Amino acid sequence: MPRTDPHSYSDDSQVETESLAWIAHVDFATQTIEAEATLAFRTPGGGTLDLDTRDLAIETITDLDGTALAYELHAPEPFLGSRLAITLPAQTRGVCIRYRTAPHASALQWLAPAQTSGKQHPFLFSQCQAIHARSVVPLQDTPRLRIRYTASMTIPKALRAVMAAAPVDRVESGDLATERYEMPQPIPPYLFAFAVGDLASRDVSPRSRVWAEPDVVEAAAYEFGGVEDMIRAAEQLFGPYDWDRFDILTMPPSFPYGGMENPRLTFLTPSVIAGDRSLVRIVAHELAHSWTGNLVTNANAEHFWLNEGFTVYAERRIIEAIYGADVAALNAAL
Repeated sequence: MPRTDPHSYSDDSQVETESLAWIAHVDFATQTIEAEATLAFRTPGGGTLDLDTRDLAIETITDLDGTALAYELHAPEPFLGSRLAITLPAQTRGVCIRYRTAPHASALQWLAPAQTSGKQHPFLFSQCQAIHARSVVPLQDTPRLRIRYTASMTIPKALRAVMAAAPVDRVESGDLATERYEMPQPIPPYLFAFAVGDLASRDVSPRSRVWAEPDVVEAAAYEFGGVEDMIRAAEQLFGPYDWDRFDILTMPPSFPYGGMENPRLTFLTPSVIAGDRSLVRIVAHELAHSWTGNLVTNANAEHFWLNEGFTVYAERRIIEAIYGADVAALNAAL
């Protein structure tokens, strides 16, 4: 079996996914997502398709015409999860999988209101790096295969859903709201990202918006108000910014990371909101990933050091271009 990624069940001799259409219903009461994932193939094919999953309850699998397909969900292996082997008739164009995530899905963090800044509403966010996308969507979870996607998320009307993608619309009905997104640029699966919570936003430049909880958004907008200067400095160094927007989601206080370079919507810790913009170096790092990692990506999870190594170099060049060599040297020493 030609597997070039030791952290994925994907087989290089099988059909490859070109795009994902994801329809999701978020249930905070059960801390699960009921979803439908439609995978369209780059070229039609047959035989076996091996997908990565972790703790997913598979309900049905059909082709794009609604015909049921035979499948086997193998026993889970440590770290890798379970191989979902689907039998494809010749010239199959894609598959549609209905399933439910687990409350303990490794990519999903369900926060109680007490874990947020506002203390009034729950919060959900995803963290798919490095191989956790498979706990949210059954797919070929390897960074060598990039996909475009559309997404529809149904959530409580009092909350907002944001994604690392371009917003399409929001439709409210009763106590629920459905938000749709589209990602036109192909991404590796680990950059599939979203959050649901009590969120407000402020524009800080023509191509940047800051999202945060309402009681934090003004401070966050001030702290990250210089992001356009960083984008321009990075473009001078590395070429045009290809992701259209560089929005920032300031996470709740319990967010356990410094930042995550999700394209179009970087996730950042609120701990860098100092009031004097002295800790925004992390923005330069996540921005640098827009070139090193998000555009040029390691082929598998063994080589994430390439992403981070080149990004640290690019981050230091951005800091040097904006603040000078002395500040860049100080940041490097820290």
